[in-house]
Amino acid sequence: MSREERSAEVEERSEQLLRGPLQHVRAAALAAVLVPLASVAAAPAMAQTCASGGATVGDFVWHDANGNGVQDAGEPGISSAVVSAVSADGTHVTYTDEMGYYLFYGLCPGEYRIEVQIPPGMQPSPVSQGGDPALDSNGAPDGAGHSVARVQAEAWSYDDSIDFGFVESAPPGGEVGTGTPGYWMNHPEAWPVEEITVGGKTYSKSEALAWLWKKGADRTLTMFSSLVPAMLNVLAGTDASCVQATIDAANAWMSAPPVGYGPVGSRVHPASYAWKVGEPLHRTLDNYNNGMLCAPSRDALE
Repeated sequence: MSREERSAEVEERSEQLLRGPLQHVRAAALAAVLVPLASVAAAPAMAQTCASGGATVGDFVWHDANGNGVQDAGEPGISSAVVSAVSADGTHVTYTDEMGYYLFYGLCPGEYRIEVQIPPGMQPSPVSQGGDPALDSNGAPDGAGHSVARVQAEAWSYDDSIDFGFVESAPPGGEVGTGTPGYWMNHPEAWPVEEITVGGKTYSKSEALAWLWKKGADRTLTMFSSLVPAMLNVLAGTDASCVQATIDAANAWMSAPPVGYGPVGSRVHPASYAWKVGEPLHRTLDNYNNGMLCAPSRDALE
């Protein structure tokens, strides 16, 4: 499909999509679309749209079946992929429609990071291949579970060429995949240990499971529900090269004051400074548990 044809197609769909599923919603709700069984996360600060002179940015997220970084005929879009537009003023979040398209409307002028959460079992395609900006892939991995492209949004501009290709990962034989929080909660027989030490406090398997099943706004519960699965994944033999430093930092965060904000059950508020420090650690752990970093998910290896 040529750039002119794609632009015409996108413009024709714009009014329908504005009234449809591509409206901006909070990231916490969208996380459930792509990351089943992930623990509860606080949403980032949402940016305001411009009342006048806003920019439009978007296009296509697709399965690059042959891995050449070019949108070839017949390669399908990826639906329900989480897409964020991040600037100094905050974050807009949307997700791709059933055909793999996304659009952000009303972006205030400025520099944005367009981030797509890497689907489980996949990795970003090669960048800027084929010589046609309308058909290439713009995203590069950021090491934290996203494919990222940088965009300078100008007033009244319309850029429908920010595409993201993903190719299936090919893990080596015998590799151990990560389990989600839900996996470890529902498969206690798979735990490689009978007790686990979090933030300097030791919990029996039954005690840790009881805390994992608890829900609420207390962000020590949120951190516990991503940190314990990450530790179990590493103990089970998954690649920890990309996450061990985060596990260490999260354990320090879960320790008792004055070092940390734990132990679990200490009622850390979602809007607190403590969670501002802890949330990036939680998100990295959650991406790791869902197979989006240096180790594939269990599902991807089956």
